[in-house]
Amino acid sequence: MPAQTLFAAAITVSVLTLVVLLGQWVWTRTAGMRAIERTTRMRLFPAQETTVLGGARVDLGPVERLLVQADIAMSLQRLTILAVVLVAGLLVLFVTRGLVELLVTVFFISVAGAVWWRVRFQKQRRVIHEELPGIIDAALRNIDAGRSLEHSLIVAFDESSPVFQPLVFRLRSAVEAGREYTGLFEDFARLYNTPSMILVALALRTTSRFGSSIRPVLEQVAASLRSQQELRQEFLAATAETRFTAVTFAVLPPGLAAYMVLMNEEYADILVNTPTGHNLLITAGILQLIGMAVIWRMIQGVGRA
Repeated sequence: MPAQTLFAAAITVSVLTLVVLLGQWVWTRTAGMRAIERTTRMRLFPAQETTVLGGARVDLGPVERLLVQADIAMSLQRLTILAVVLVAGLLVLFVTRGLVELLVTVFFISVAGAVWWRVRFQKQRRVIHEELPGIIDAALRNIDAGRSLEHSLIVAFDESSPVFQPLVFRLRSAVEAGREYTGLFEDFARLYNTPSMILVALALRTTSRFGSSIRPVLEQVAASLRSQQELRQEFLAATAETRFTAVTFAVLPPGLAAYMVLMNEEYADILVNTPTGHNLLITAGILQLIGMAVIWRMIQGVGRA
C-alpha cells in the first residue's frame, strides 16, 4: 500500500508539473505579446503615457504590487516555481496523510506568510514615515543652494532609503520629459498607504497650479509630519504592553496545540483520524481566526497609521 500511494503521488505531481509548465509558457507568451503592443502604443501616442511607479512595471498587477509593497526581490518566474513546489508538496501531503493534515498545514503556512508579508510591509511604511521630514528638509536646503524644485526633490529622494527608488526613477523620467510629476506622489502614497505622501503631493500640486511659494508649504508639511511621529511614538509606548499581550494571545494557542500534538501521538491520532477530532480542529481553527481578527482590530489605532 505505501508503494502504491507513493507511485500515485508521483504521477499526480508529474501531471501537475506539466500543467503548470504549460500554463507558464502560455502566460509568458501572452505577456510578451502584451508588452510589445503596449510599447508600440506608447511610441505612437507618447502623450498618453501614464505616470505610474516601477519603471518597466506599468500598471502593476496584484502579484507585482504585493512584491513591491513588501520589498520582495523575486521575479514572477521564481515565484511561479516556488508555488509549483509548494503545491506539489501539499499534494503529496494530501495523498499520504489525508485532508485534515493538509488543511492544518495550509492554515499555518497561510498565517505565517501573511504575518511575514505584513511585517515587511509595515517596515517599509515605517521607513517612509521616519525619513520623509528629513527628505523635505533636504529638498529645502537644495532650493536654498540655487537648484530648482524638481531637481531638489530628485536629489533629496535619491539620497534616501531604497524604498524611494521607484519614485526617484519615475520622478527623474517625468522631469526630464517635461511631464507633470505630482501624480507620482499620489501613486506612491496609494502603493504604501501613506497619507503623509498625499500631503506632499497636495503641496506640490497647489504650488504648481497657483504659483505660490513652496517653502512655507513644505515647512508646514514637515512640521506636521514630525508632530504625527511624536504622537505615534507616544501611542506605541503607551500601548506596548497591550500589543505584547495581544500577540501572545494570538500565538500561544496554536503553539500549545502543536506542542501537544507533537508530544502525544495518541492525541494526534484522535484529532486526525476520528470525526470528533475533525470537529474539534475545525471549531478551534474558526475560533482562533475570530480571536485573531478581534485582537487585531483592538490594537489598531491612530498611532499605527
